[in-house]
Amino acid sequence: MTRYPSRRSRLRRPTRFGVSLLPAALLAAVVALTGFPFAVAATSAGAVPLSPTALVADYAPSSAHPFSDPVWFPLRNPVRISCVKTNCRDSSGAHWHGYWAIDFLGKQGDPVHAAGGGVFHIGANDRTCGTTTVSAGVWGWVDHGGGRVTKYNHLDSIVATEGQLVTPQTVIGRMGHWGDVAPCETNYLHFEVREGGITGTRVDPRSLFACTSAGRVSLPGIFNGATSFDQLPKVAFTTPAATSACVTDVWNSTPARPSTTVARAPSSAKVAWSTPPVGTTSVRVATELWSPSLGAWNTPVYTTLSGAPTGTTLAGLTNGRTYRITVAHKNSAGYSAWSAARTVVPATVPSVPKAPRFLTSPTRDYVHYGWWKSTDNGTPVTRYTTQVRCYKLDRYLSWTTRTTDASTYYYNHRGLTGYATCQVRVRAENAMGASAWSTVSTIRKAR
Repeated sequence: MTRYPSRRSRLRRPTRFGVSLLPAALLAAVVALTGFPFAVAATSAGAVPLSPTALVADYAPSSAHPFSDPVWFPLRNPVRISCVKTNCRDSSGAHWHGYWAIDFLGKQGDPVHAAGGGVFHIGANDRTCGTTTVSAGVWGWVDHGGGRVTKYNHLDSIVATEGQLVTPQTVIGRMGHWGDVAPCETNYLHFEVREGGITGTRVDPRSLFACTSAGRVSLPGIFNGATSFDQLPKVAFTTPAATSACVTDVWNSTPARPSTTVARAPSSAKVAWSTPPVGTTSVRVATELWSPSLGAWNTPVYTTLSGAPTGTTLAGLTNGRTYRITVAHKNSAGYSAWSAARTVVPATVPSVPKAPRFLTSPTRDYVHYGWWKSTDNGTPVTRYTTQVRCYKLDRYLSWTTRTTDASTYYYNHRGLTGYATCQVRVRAENAMGASAWSTVSTIRKAR
């Protein structure tokens, strides 16, 4: 977000860059029986001509295929391209942003569209101006699936509703100035693309498509062949007037929602999913950790696997903690809907019981043997197994095995009359298996 001088100061102090406007031809169209216009052939380099098969249509969003990549320019009215990442500096010489974001200077009330298919969320409705610093003000964001989101700051108002399914045809808000530094006179959209959720890393928006009278064009490529918005001098270029005429329902071409299974393992989880469809380029796995103290899931951690694998092992998890795992497939159109969430508690065998807690022989008949409770290591101890063996003549006899329930931490090994020396040991068991045996303890007893 960039602090801009007031309109009055901008009038007194012209920009150091000249403004190069891209001419926008009037839309040459006819009205077909459908009532939808279509554009004439492209007249500028890089423009893709529209055809009757690419007529603007009311493509309804789909809950089965809610997402598509954010590849569409979010504005339809001409705007000036201002600060990006490193293309403008403040009075101290520092970059205004220093991170990937684009400021588009326009008019208050200009419609702001979603950059792709997704789920809209309201960030805040803070209709105030800052005193010394810039805030997001009135803003919203769109979840495009797979942890990829777009963010829209400084809106005048929010049009879409929380949780609404949106497409590039959907107006989600209106351009404004809320959150700018007082007197809040500069109307602009601060636009971001992020990976890893709304608090994730800002990334290069790369190319964004726009539907113009010349056909579908790619921004910023139409500006002297630029390959990045950051290559454009501040406010040197104005975008052409655009419509939604060439937007198609590419979200319906995203992969189907995968089905998954999850199995716990020591400090890990084994995740498997249905075979990705043809055209899948990657698979993304989201892992969330449950926080009992907060009563909520922590921020997802994303694992991206290239190609079309059918499973993976998520390592580095904590035994005994609860994790929620979802999976999405991606193709050239975007991410699938997330799979149904699966929860898993990684676990391993219990700790070796610490023993002996006590070891006595009150009578010649038995040995009284106790130990300390084992650590569950992710899943409850189900029982303890103890063994005893005694020395006879020149050797120890075979071990005799007995079990106790998980809440009993001792055992009386009886029937030992006649033996002077005996040994005991114990191990714990849970759903993951048995621990190693404890250290063997020896006792001298009365015959």
